[in-house]
Parts: sequence; C-alpha cells; structure tokens
Amino acid sequence: MEGPEASGYHDRFVWILDRLRGFRGPFVLAGLRMYLMGLENGGFEGRWNGVWNLPIKVADSIDFGVSLNGERILWLKDHCVRCEAHVSHAERVYVLPNGLTIREKVFIPDVYRAVCWLFRFEGVRNLGLKFIVRPVINLMWEVRQAGEPWREKRMLAVYDRARRALIFRHHMRPEWLAIFGGSLEPSVVSVGHQEGVGLPRENRIPGPREHIYGEALMVYDLRLGDEDSLELSFVLVGGVASLIFLLREYDEAARGVQELFERSRKSVMDYLLNTVDLSVGHAAIDKAFTWSKVNLHLLKHYQRGYGLGFMAGLPHFPIYFGRDTVWTLFGINAIGDFEASKGSLSLLARFQAKEDGEDQLMVPYYKGEVPHEVRTDGTVIYYSIDSTPLFVVGVYDYYLWSGDEVFLRYIYDNVHKALAWCFESDRDGDGLVDHGPEGFLPDVTWMDSTFRGKSAIDVQAIFAYAFKCGAEIAKVVGDVDMEKAAHRKYEELKDLLIKRYWDEERGFFYDAIKPDGEPSADMTVNAVVPLLFNLVEEEKADKVLCKLESPDFMTDWGVRTRAKSDPEYDGRSYQKGGVWPFTTGWVALAQFRYGRLSEGYDTILRMAEAQHFIPAYFREVLPGDGSIKEALSQHPLGCFIQAWSAGIYLYSLITGLMEVEPRARLAEATVCPYMHSSSIQLYLDKLRVGSSMLDLKLKRNGRMVEAKLHVEGRDLDLNLGFRSKGSSMDCDVKLDGSDVESYIQPVGKECFKVLARVKVKEGQTVKLTYRLK
Repeated sequence: MEGPEASGYHDRFVWILDRLRGFRGPFVLAGLRMYLMGLENGGFEGRWNGVWNLPIKVADSIDFGVSLNGERILWLKDHCVRCEAHVSHAERVYVLPNGLTIREKVFIPDVYRAVCWLFRFEGVRNLGLKFIVRPVINLMWEVRQAGEPWREKRMLAVYDRARRALIFRHHMRPEWLAIFGGSLEPSVVSVGHQEGVGLPRENRIPGPREHIYGEALMVYDLRLGDEDSLELSFVLVGGVASLIFLLREYDEAARGVQELFERSRKSVMDYLLNTVDLSVGHAAIDKAFTWSKVNLHLLKHYQRGYGLGFMAGLPHFPIYFGRDTVWTLFGINAIGDFEASKGSLSLLARFQAKEDGEDQLMVPYYKGEVPHEVRTDGTVIYYSIDSTPLFVVGVYDYYLWSGDEVFLRYIYDNVHKALAWCFESDRDGDGLVDHGPEGFLPDVTWMDSTFRGKSAIDVQAIFAYAFKCGAEIAKVVGDVDMEKAAHRKYEELKDLLIKRYWDEERGFFYDAIKPDGEPSADMTVNAVVPLLFNLVEEEKADKVLCKLESPDFMTDWGVRTRAKSDPEYDGRSYQKGGVWPFTTGWVALAQFRYGRLSEGYDTILRMAEAQHFIPAYFREVLPGDGSIKEALSQHPLGCFIQAWSAGIYLYSLITGLMEVEPRARLAEATVCPYMHSSSIQLYLDKLRVGSSMLDLKLKRNGRMVEAKLHVEGRDLDLNLGFRSKGSSMDCDVKLDGSDVESYIQPVGKECFKVLARVKVKEGQTVKLTYRLK
C-alpha cells in the first residue's frame, strides 16, 4: 500500500457520519484493554453505553458542556454539527452560541487502560466561559451490564490536587478504581453533584468513608484571549488494578496526551498498512475491506489471565466465543495477522476441558471439548456442538497460511483431544453428529435460539471438514493412527451428507435430521455450508446456489437465513429470516469456489453496501425485508459490530474474489483474482504466505493484462493469473519479455482462468504480460 495520503485518506480511512440521523447511531472506540461505547454525537444515553475495562464497567458516561452565563449548561452532545469516525479515533465539531466552536478528538491508546480527550476552543476572542465536565463513574461487575434496577451508593472518592484529578474506588473492592482529571486546575470540584441542580459555587469533596453514587461536576474557568485557540485535555483511567499502577498510567497519559494521540494513530495505521490491503476498483468494496480490518482491530482484546483474543461483538457479547473466534480467524489469517491468530487459538486451548465435569448449572462437559464462551468474570460455558471441530479447522487454516510447524506441534495435544471428542459425537450410532438443548440454549448449533436437532446439515459439514483437517495435521506431526482414523471418518460423513440430506426434488439440502429420523424440510442458508468445504459435486452445488440467489433468499443487502417462502420465516427475528453478513459471506465464498464469479461479486457488493446502514461497522444481523433504516431504529437486532461478520468479509475477498490459496510450508501459493467487467486495475499488497510477503498489481488493457509483483522475506513459487468473464482458447504469457508456460481453462458456465507458474526471488520485482488470443 502506498500510504494513506497517496490513496486518499478520507475516502478510505474516515466515515463522515450522517447528520440527518442526529448523530444518534452507536459508536465504539477500543484499545487492547479498554473500550468505550456511546453515541455518534458524544453522548452516552442507553443502558449498554459507557467505558469498560473487563471484567468491570468503569463509567456510565463522561459528559462535557459549556456555560456562557455562569448558570445554564449547554451540553456539547446537543450541539454536534459534525462527527468523523477515523480508524484510530473520533473527531467532532460542536458549534455553540456567540460564535464559539469546539473541536474534539477522543481516542483509546492501545496498551493503556485509558480514554483520552483533546479539546480546541475557537471563536470570539476575549470570551469568558465555564467548561463543565460531568464524569459518572460506576464501578460494577460486567455481568450486570444490561442495567440496574436501582442505583447504589458504592463509591468512595478523593481529590488529588497535585494531579488535578478525582480518584474513585469501590467501597468493598479497593482494587476497582477510576481516575479522571484534566490539564488545567478546575475552579470547582463538586463530587456527588446531581444532574439538574445547576452549577455548584463551591467545592464539595466527600469524606474518606462517605459513600457516593459516582457522579461529579468539574468546572473550568476559561478565557479565549488574543491567541487563535485554546486547548484542554482530559484522561480517564480505570479497571481492576493496584492504585500504584493506575496512577502511573494516569501520569504517563496526562503528561503528553497529544504525543500519545500521535503514537496511537500511528500504531493503528501501521497495523492497517502492514496487513493485507486490496483494491478491486469499487469504492464501497474497498472501503468495507479497510473497515472490516478496523472492526477486528476494535474487537481484539487482551485480558490478563486469559490472553489475546477477539470479543464476539458489542454491545451484547464482550466475550471470547469458541465458534465465533475460529470463523473470525479465517479473515485474520488471510490478512496476515498471525500473532493474533496464534494468541486466539492458544486462548481456546487454555480453556479446553481437561477432564469430564459439570459446569455451574450442572450441565456436563467432556474431556477435549472447546468452550462455547469464555467470559472475563471467570465463567466458562461449553454449550456448542461446533466449537471443538472448528478449533481443529482453525489450527489447520493457521498452518496453511503461516507454515508454522513449531506452533502446530506445540498445540497438537489439544488438537488430538479435540478430535477424540469429535469421534464420540455420534450418540445414537447412525453415523451422524448429534446435538440438542444444553444449559439455557434451545440448541447448540450457531442457530442457538431455535431447536434443529438431532443432526443439522451445517454441523455434519463442519465435522467432516474438521476430520479432513485433523488428518492433515496428524500427517505433518507423524501420528499415523490418527491420520487414518480421521480420514476414514471424513469420507464416511462426506458420503452421509449426500445420502441423508440431499433432496433431489427440491435441489437443496435438508436442514436437519430430526429425532425421529425424518429429514427437516426447513429452507435455510445452512445448505451452503457443505459447499464452503468443497464437499459437494458441482451439479448439486449449482442447484443450491440458484436457490440462494433467488428472491426467496437474496435481498439487496444480503442473504436471508431462512427462505421467505418457509412457513417459519420471520424477517424481524434473530435467526429465522434476518440477514446475517456472516452467512452472506458463506454464500459469496461458495459462489466463487464453484465458478459463479459474477454472482459472487454481486454478493460481496451487497455486503459492502450493507455497511452503510451502520456506518463504519459490520452488524451481526439485519432485517430480512422492509425499510432497513426504519427497522434498525425501531427494532435493532443483535450487535452493531460483530467480529465474524468482518472476518468472513475479509476471507471472502482474499480467498474468494482474489482466489488466494496458500501453501506456506512449501513456500507456494496460487493467486488468481477475478477481474470484474468494471475492474480496470486491482492490487493486493502485503499478502503474507509464511515468511514471504507479496505485492501484486494487475492492470487490464483490452485483451491484455499486465501483472507486476514483488516479493520480500523468502522466495515464493506462484501460480499466478486471473479469472474473467467470457471465453478464450489460448493465451500468450511473458515474464519480463520471455515466454512462460501457462494454461487456460473454463470456470463455471461463463468465465475462464489463466494461470502461469513463476518463481519470484526474495527482493525481486517481475512483470508478467498475459495476451489473450
């Protein structure tokens, strides 16, 4: 990537949010340890909003305001005229009476337990005003995040005059702490100040044993002099920690907020510029790719005692989910963030069941089982049929991209235990994987809000592919017995998928085999999962995809989870008809893998356009029909930012549209992008295959395509070419002017692909020319 300025920083890295909605949409900022949820206008209304450092909430809100007459407070959130979501921070502009303009930057440094604000005051000179800050500290256990039926006076507070900061602690837990302060000395500090009472005239600092709710009012007397502007900064730190460590973090942050802002911005930009970037020549697709990486960066979370992983989504799931983690890692591996992938797999391995046992609800779990949920309050829940096989798949996918045999051997004991658990998953002896209700869930498939037992189609496909991956892993480490057993089970399940689930009359897969042994005729998107793992012949795959591309499933913003014609369809439901970007990504991948290239491109474009409904974020679920913006405002479904939605989008573009197939152990890869009719030029930068890194640019000029590629790190053997609509009988390929052997073959019914074998040395730049005849 050439850099943000060269490629148009605002076009790619900034969302300018819609003022017509009143800036009332959800908003999130996050570092590795702290995250902030609020509204685009800077407010915090809503039960999920506030500042969090898991496993506790730190603050309900931090409100800023101005008093121009010393009496009435004008809260900035009511005067927002512009809000920009940058990849590393937010910027807002507030316009107030008397020509006063206030510009705000708010950000969360990566490794600090801190939120930082920078304010610049511009406007009428010699204007006196009072700047008001109202922190509402609420140190409470994360489990209660949905809200409290009543409020308790459970905080103690002290004012540190040397730091110009308030220190709050929980009355029962002295290690639950928050520190808030600014760069200037406040004229008044009133702790326990109630909203609506008016401006305090004198300090009110509670005694050391006086319990308070947690809110305060800090008043700063400002005057805009002859200089052009005035600047002010604030810092909030908080979490479960010793006072010494939090004071140290506060001091470090408060000493240089502007410098910390620049470092934080650079850190995020470095992440974006040093992981895969691509452009297909369509602004919406390209921007959604960038912001999918941003979404995952926001949800990447480090928790002491747990490790590095990904929260499933916000606001509802600040939790490490086994299933969600692996689906997310497909995208993470594809963009080359190998450290995050390795950390996430290690976290799941850490909480894998070591022996048979029971959880807090007396629900049994079994040795080798990978958890469904790992919560930061210490709760571990194993209610998932597919987390364990997906763990095996995730390890193998990481190995394909990274070639990291050391880690493969390190984690093989966990893989072996997971496979052993998978072998025991057929409870009734009919060869199929069985599942049903567990704990508080009606079922333990990804559609856990509805019963789909006893044997769902997606579950069988995931297990089949997991056995195939397990066999390959066992082969690498030399476990011959496991290799043979896993491969045999893969073949058995693959055959049963067709024999038990294929409905020839409808040209579609049954959704499940019911407890009575009869197939369920429910029409769901789960029929595409066998196609994801190449378990189905092309003729049957085409029939399934034709159904999913029809108006019965397809909308302008993605694929419904259930056909509109199905008797159980409900477009406003969570899992009986809503449109999930996650499963829409399944469909796009399957379309590319079975040669339906233009259809796959259209599905990718639908996913990219869907991101505009909640600017900057990939939602968990959208309504199945109706007015989307109206439906989202009246009946918001699920999380507004979801990890696997972003992960599957990245994976769909890199392995589907770009057709990247890594073989890192051999220092090999296939790269064969689809050049849509609208694509004149595309690029793929910083593609990591093991220790090799590839930059590729393709440019089309009539019936000629030029490819320029550069490799760093290690020599790389490539099958390199492109796919396109139309037909061609022959292609002349030259490498730096010399002939190169190539082949051309049809793809699907309307397209073709050209591939040439080329070896690129480390540090070498080469040019290939494809001339179609």
